[in-house]
Amino acid sequence: MKNFLRILGHIEELTVGGLLLLLAVGTTIQVMTRYFLGMTFDWFDEGSRYLLVFVTFAGAGMAVKYGAHFSMEAVTQYAPPRIAAALRTLAALLSAAVMLVIAWYGWEQTALLARYGMTTASLGMPMWVAYLPIPVFGVGIALRFLARAFEQARIMFGQTAQERD
Repeated sequence: MKNFLRILGHIEELTVGGLLLLLAVGTTIQVMTRYFLGMTFDWFDEGSRYLLVFVTFAGAGMAVKYGAHFSMEAVTQYAPPRIAAALRTLAALLSAAVMLVIAWYGWEQTALLARYGMTTASLGMPMWVAYLPIPVFGVGIALRFLARAFEQARIMFGQTAQERD
């Protein structure tokens, strides 16, 4: 599981970094051509929206990895360590469940779009490609939350860091 999450982390970081760079360069070119040449690329606005969906879902997985999602710590901060770990375990399990539901419905929508053969207006790209990051990265996010729940469960049951390794 650790190797899978490590590889997933590399994929997420490369995806986010590469696509953000592509969006920045593309947006700069779009602004320059509109300002200096008075022309725009119709397909760029549509493409940038779909790229932003990819970046958002890949970035959400990275945020789980680094613990960057917001959390309510008013209770866990003052609770005894095992109770705090139990609450964090519950929160991670609920978050994983929500992401699995989102991934499931995302997959159903993606499959439906693939079955109907819908394409995007400007790019002519199959619409299912634009929806693919929802189930793919949704499962990755859920796995990260499950790994976090497992870590917190170990703390809850009093396992030390040395016993874990």
